[in-house]
Amino acid sequence: MPRLRQKTKQMLLSGLVGVVTASVVFAGYTFVRERQVHAERKTLVQDYETKLASLREQAQQRMVQGWVPTRDIPAGNLIAASDLKRVELPANSVPADLFTSQEAVAGKYAKVALRSMTPLTETLVYEEAPVPDDLRWREMAFVQLPQVLKANDVIDIRIQFPTGHDYILLSKKKVANLSSDTITVTLDEAEILSLSSAIVDAYLHKASIYALAYVEPNLQSKPVPTYPVNEGVMELIRKDPNIVEKAERALKLSNMARSGLERDLSAMSPQRASEFARQTTVSRSQTEVRGSDQPAGNIVSDGRSGDRDQFELDPAS
Repeated sequence: MPRLRQKTKQMLLSGLVGVVTASVVFAGYTFVRERQVHAERKTLVQDYETKLASLREQAQQRMVQGWVPTRDIPAGNLIAASDLKRVELPANSVPADLFTSQEAVAGKYAKVALRSMTPLTETLVYEEAPVPDDLRWREMAFVQLPQVLKANDVIDIRIQFPTGHDYILLSKKKVANLSSDTITVTLDEAEILSLSSAIVDAYLHKASIYALAYVEPNLQSKPVPTYPVNEGVMELIRKDPNIVEKAERALKLSNMARSGLERDLSAMSPQRASEFARQTTVSRSQTEVRGSDQPAGNIVSDGRSGDRDQFELDPAS
């Protein structure tokens, strides 16, 4: 019996040692495994963070800052800072001359008509040259203007002589104001003198001064004026400065008369024009018949206007 108890105790003690040993081994394994898992998790998190940072950097590199107009801007109009809005644009789909700052584009002018939300680049805008000291406003009511002309259009002013010679007098002038048949442009001193010469030249030689509008003024280059200043006319201007005003007034009256005639012609219906032509033909035929019965003499017009021509004998005949 005592042996049995001693053996039992030994077995219990051996079992307890085994359990303790197994617990220690398991605890050690669990500790090691947890460290391994923690290290793997840390490495995995670091990899994810590195990849995420790389993706963010790539995304930032693919987007660039640009500026777009918030409204439609006609060609030739000023682009104000209040017209601009900042946007993010894909770097691989924008031109190299994209404006990236508001200061770089504000204050410039549109070369072509710009639609709202159009990314602005250097090729779409231009900057006006500094204003020279001798630049002055000049109103002109003696220039024959295109019917479709409007303010802010760009024109060349030309002079054409009865001989067929046609010269560029003023090139690429922006119409700052248009009122009835009067335009306002800016001229420097040399252009003012050239214009004065042309006005008197036109007055003396029955030439016409007219304007031609540009199709795409911001894309078309500025031509060189070809009108040669007349030294004889300039000498006449120096002797009599009032002749420029006199010539300008005469050209203005001539243009007004021509404009009135064109308005009357455009207002006349085709039926009225046909009736007028028929009445004129009949009247002239009757006059020729009556004239064959009259004594020989000079037939002159009485100077009156009407539906038909009226004539009378010259008393001096």
